[in-house]
Amino acid sequence: MKNYIKFKKEPYVIAEIGINHNGIFKLAKKLIYESKKAGADAVKFQKRNADELVNDLSKLGKSTGYLSKNENDIHHKSKKFGTWVYPDLRLELSDNEYRKLKKYCKKLKLDFIVTPWDENSFNSLLKIGVDYFKIASIDANNYHFCEFVAKHKKPTIISTGMCTYNEILETQKIFKKHKTPHIFLHCTSAYPSDERDKNLNCIPKLKKILGEEVGFSGHGTGIIGAAGATILGAKVIEKHVTLNKKMLGPDHAASLEFDTFKYMVETIRKLKISLGSSEKKFLKSEKTLHNVLIRKFVSRKFIKKNQKISFDNVKTALVYSKKGILPKEYYKILGRRAKKEIKKGQILNFGLIK
Repeated sequence: MKNYIKFKKEPYVIAEIGINHNGIFKLAKKLIYESKKAGADAVKFQKRNADELVNDLSKLGKSTGYLSKNENDIHHKSKKFGTWVYPDLRLELSDNEYRKLKKYCKKLKLDFIVTPWDENSFNSLLKIGVDYFKIASIDANNYHFCEFVAKHKKPTIISTGMCTYNEILETQKIFKKHKTPHIFLHCTSAYPSDERDKNLNCIPKLKKILGEEVGFSGHGTGIIGAAGATILGAKVIEKHVTLNKKMLGPDHAASLEFDTFKYMVETIRKLKISLGSSEKKFLKSEKTLHNVLIRKFVSRKFIKKNQKISFDNVKTALVYSKKGILPKEYYKILGRRAKKEIKKGQILNFGLIK
């Protein structure tokens, strides 16, 4: 897996700020700060150039719907998901603002990731500099755009919502051809996504089909998807974040507030540790309880010299001694003979048996 991106942590946690800054630079900085506090490894934004993205701007239509100016600005009529004009030009930050955000991320020791939705945005981000590029699900089978991104050989994260395995394999060919470091994220492109549509079993299957590590990009309102994905081996977890789910804007309702996001990060970190090793063995941490509960073999009745050890003349019991024969050694003593007389209730040891 030479072209697989090796992240500094596993799972690597991306706080997807996206457009939840509502086009306000001050909110973008606050979202970065809160992401750092909540334990994210990276933040991700989205960048669009309408002149490049839209064929005929005269047909775009006027952006409508109130955009909250801060996390407490929520007392307005909400538009339903999918009814916002796309792209909403009010949500775009300038190149200079992105430079400042990148500098702020560096100060906070956060990776800076951006999804370009068009070639002009990608070229701008090349000049600005990002730690990783991201390809949105809608472009994961846009092979024309994938070729453009991949040929620059910059590490790229690719979401796979709305795609089939065959389509993802075609995209993988492009990135492998250009030897571009990459990772695919399993994703369901519904905002928010219901549990029945998460299909987390796609994660190990996608990993097997691609022969590469994979991650997860979630759009649910809770942490169940991220937790399940971690258990199934996802190396990246990406989740949308917001200062307040009640804020007005396209993606706030399908995002996590930072108290929940922090809980998610803590949970998946613990899950990663808990997965541990596949080796089954007696652990040091189990020693205390083992010493309290473990029984040893004692004679159930008087045993004559040369008499065979049998089920009927021995048993296991608590003896409160470090000495003695453990229960798991039963078959080592069964059928062997007593070297000498053994009194009833005597603790057995291998010195008494021949």
